[in-house]
Amino acid sequence: MDEDRFECYDRYERALIEVLDLLGLAHPPAPSGDERTNQKVRRHCQCHVALMIMREAAPQQPEELFEPLMRAAVYEPDPSHTQWHIRPALAAFGRRRVQTRLLEYLRTGTKYEIIGAADAWYCSYLRVAGSGVEDDPCTDLRHDFQEIGLHIYLTNDDPRVRSRLISLLNLRADKNTPELRRVLPQ
Repeated sequence: MDEDRFECYDRYERALIEVLDLLGLAHPPAPSGDERTNQKVRRHCQCHVALMIMREAAPQQPEELFEPLMRAAVYEPDPSHTQWHIRPALAAFGRRRVQTRLLEYLRTGTKYEIIGAADAWYCSYLRVAGSGVEDDPCTDLRHDFQEIGLHIYLTNDDPRVRSRLISLLNLRADKNTPELRRVLPQ
């Protein structure tokens, strides 16, 4: 596992532990020694913790839970598991707040954070049953995502960043504002 990936796994695990602490849940045994560098063992432990959080986190969570949940979503290495963090965040804090924070990651994040925020953005349109938070479609934030995403796509040469964003962008001219229509051909 390369150093960048290892550091991102560490950040992800710290976010998971912070969420566990805020929810008052016991920490499962963490990998140690050689297991710590075994990607499969670490992912198994991380997935176990993420599932614990998803089962436990429900509406009416403390404010301190928001940032660790968002960090866990952005640093989740497997895009198919990102929803394990986004669902509880949507249920407790609402779509507008979650998407606003994801836009901040897109604007100011590292390449890894931009990729994670794009994965989380995709999940941020999930419906959350039993949530006490109003389901706001956040149309204005979709426009912001489109604008920020196009800008990142055109200015960032990292193929991983570009491939994550292109599938989320609406490239139909008739679905974009006049300002964005001018950059779509690029």
